[in-house]
Amino acid sequence: MSSLDHELRMALKTGRFHLGSKNALRELIKGRARLIILSSNCPEHYSARIEGYARLAGVPVLRHRKDSVDLGILCGKPFPVSAIVINEPGDSKILRFVVKEGDA
Repeated sequence: MSSLDHELRMALKTGRFHLGSKNALRELIKGRARLIILSSNCPEHYSARIEGYARLAGVPVLRHRKDSVDLGILCGKPFPVSAIVINEPGDSKILRFVVKEGDA
């Protein structure tokens, strides 16, 4: 398991988050999103809108290597998850991990 997966699990356990591409758009519009994670197979019409709003809001978007089914399993859900919105990272260091990735 990668360190991103570990930090994501920690954020899901201890922080505040929303699942789904529609929720991602809503949280971006309301200004509450701190990080967006998209699955590798997120539908193009959703990913383009999410990335556009995120660019305007200055919110980082991370494309995960896993597809929506595997991302759902990682979240402990019995359904596919194409987008995860992190509102509060809780005890995880996922925001620092993303900043570190962006600097590289």
